Amino acid sequence: MNKLSFYGIVTTLVLSALVLTSCDQDFDEIGSGIVDDDHFAFLPDYSSTVKAYTLGAGVVQSNNLPINSLGYYENAIFGKVTANFVTQVELASVNPTIEAERNPVLDSVVLTIPYFSTKTSGTSTDVVYRIDSLKGAGAINLKVYESGYVLNSLDPDSNFSSQQRYFTDNTSIELSKKGTPLNNALDPKQNTAFDPSSAESAKEFITFKVDRGLKTIVPKEVESRVAPRIRLTLDKAFFQDKIMNAPSGKLLNNSVFKEYFRGIFFQADKITQGTLMQLDFSKGDITLHYHEYATLVDGVPEKYDASENDTYGGQPKLTAKKLVLNFTGNSVSLLKTENSTLYGAGILNPNKAEGDTNLYLKGGEGSIAVIDLFGPDNFGDDGLTGEPDGVADELNIIRNKGWLINEANLTFYVDRNKMGDDVPEPKRLYLFDLNNKRALVDYSLDGSGSSANPKEAKSIHDGILQEEGGLGVKYRIRITNHVRNLIRKDSTNVRLGLSITEAISITANVRLKTPVVETSPEFKIDRIPATSLFNPLGTILYGSNIAPDNANYAKRLKLEIYYTKAN
Repeated sequence: MNKLSFYGIVTTLVLSALVLTSCDQDFDEIGSGIVDDDHFAFLPDYSSTVKAYTLGAGVVQSNNLPINSLGYYENAIFGKVTANFVTQVELASVNPTIEAERNPVLDSVVLTIPYFSTKTSGTSTDVVYRIDSLKGAGAINLKVYESGYVLNSLDPDSNFSSQQRYFTDNTSIELSKKGTPLNNALDPKQNTAFDPSSAESAKEFITFKVDRGLKTIVPKEVESRVAPRIRLTLDKAFFQDKIMNAPSGKLLNNSVFKEYFRGIFFQADKITQGTLMQLDFSKGDITLHYHEYATLVDGVPEKYDASENDTYGGQPKLTAKKLVLNFTGNSVSLLKTENSTLYGAGILNPNKAEGDTNLYLKGGEGSIAVIDLFGPDNFGDDGLTGEPDGVADELNIIRNKGWLINEANLTFYVDRNKMGDDVPEPKRLYLFDLNNKRALVDYSLDGSGSSANPKEAKSIHDGILQEEGGLGVKYRIRITNHVRNLIRKDSTNVRLGLSITEAISITANVRLKTPVVETSPEFKIDRIPATSLFNPLGTILYGSNIAPDNANYAKRLKLEIYYTKAN
């Protein structure tokens, strides 16, 4: 395989692997087309009220995600995060035949997990890759343990009538790890100095053919070439006892096997700066390579005839075999988060009445922004007199004017004074319907982009970071059809949510461990986009509550509407 793209594989994962009880992906196919950037002859309006504030999400549901983090990452603006991971393992082929009389002997036990990588250049003998989805640069202390924790599919507290939810703060899982690390090779690059950001990690992995008679490498004969991946050698003695010598019936099927061997726990510890990886663990496995006597004659291993083969003469005939354990079944992402002073203060007391001066967005156990458009409802359907009618006054006024909406955008400027110049920024934001926990109509109708570059999908709806000189300036998100529907079709003026994302094709949600309940008006926020968990990065944006005499007033969050007057 020459290429494993983070964004390409996410699209497939969404369709086949992501099953979360919190998903809500019903879309309304309404609205009409979206225009380009040419605003000639369009009348601009920036007067609509926008109120936005930051909401700290805290601990979130993290089981059975398509992408999970592993490692350590430190960010001067937002803080530190350590990401561990636990997964069940399953037999690729159940009830394998392991005959003790054939003297099966393990040659090696190898754990592999592909990185998301892109082939950048190279020849048939020297291929260069770029590993995608790494944050930071530096080694970590990586330990792989047997897990002793039972990961249920169904919740015992519901009498097994609903799916089990696990959250990012589950300390019981780590406490249930068993024994000593299984990746106990003498090479520190396999454990205490594991560095996915090194140039060596980005190399293609080549397997050479082996002479199965003498178990020696055949020079220059390549058996396989694969893209960069984590590759750890594990303790042969443990797997000889646990798998090769498993008690009768324990390998019969995966239901029995997952109770017998409950899974693998990956633990990352800081060394210095560290690196955080985003991985699709379901593409990984543990392969047990072993050999056994090829045939038995009256219970005695058949040997090579010296007269026919001088090299192998007198040696038993051997057969090379392998047994594969897949990283499938239930899994949980575990995060330990230490917020910086700046970020902690930024999410502590949001101004829900008037909006925040800054919006602090962060992935992981992070935060989102809550956005209200068009202000309060104090009057009737003319927006100026009468009793409240359940519609924002500004929206009623626009409806009565009969505007034809050509384009509508929300523009979010990066606060460069607070972000500085050295902190990496998320490349994309995702705007969603917070009331109904789903994507907006503009997202649903946007078919832009291509399978060759999924990162740029939904580019008309946008949300992609605009940069100057390598630094982020702003994010723009088009909501033309959303605003049109509010004006022309009397759609509900829902609250909007804004989160970090780098997998725009995923719109599923995960639940908050502690829902946020607001009383004025009554509103419950109990889910956020799952993709915000995949990325530890954050950004500080100018909010909506900036006074006109402030030097940054022009960079406030605003709704830009370009319209044509009705005849």
